[in-house]
Amino acid sequence: MSFQIRSYIRVYLWAVAISLVAFFAYNILQDVFGGEQARIRKFIMTGKARIEKKNILGLSDMVSYNYKDKYGNDRSTLVYGAKNFVSYYKDVFINIESVGIKLNEAATEADVEVIALIIGRTGQGASETIMQGLEGEKDKFRLKLIKEEDGWKLLDLEFLQPVNVMGETIGAVPVPYRDCFGDWPSS
Repeated sequence: MSFQIRSYIRVYLWAVAISLVAFFAYNILQDVFGGEQARIRKFIMTGKARIEKKNILGLSDMVSYNYKDKYGNDRSTLVYGAKNFVSYYKDVFINIESVGIKLNEAATEADVEVIALIIGRTGQGASETIMQGLEGEKDKFRLKLIKEEDGWKLLDLEFLQPVNVMGETIGAVPVPYRDCFGDWPSS
């Protein structure tokens, strides 16, 4: 009987080892032969992981020094905003639902549209239930990326719909024009 268990364990370990080798080989082949779209998808997933792990230094490396958005942010204010975002939430979970990538002809700039479900758990007190203290919604973003010497970098970020973050609405119609849009969400 112990011989059978050992043989099952041996088969299981071989299956795990072969699966790991196949997984790493697939990832290496994707990096080498996947092209720019694969590299951009990897860039997006790296950003997601860095936000979830609250790695601000790693996030700042992903932002171009030429970053400028329509909200008046430059690289330093974007990184500061990301720092405030991850410190406001005790935990952050991001589920990327879709990524649409459009490259220019030279493959040096990309326009990326991302739809993601972002859920944050506030650190205010101990939660009695799992749902208590959770904030989240599905959001749509447009990222403009530029290929620099050391890889893809974020050049611009645009919210394609109003986003509620840390009790504030971002990406909504500016205050002086709200009356023109009726029931538009307020900040």
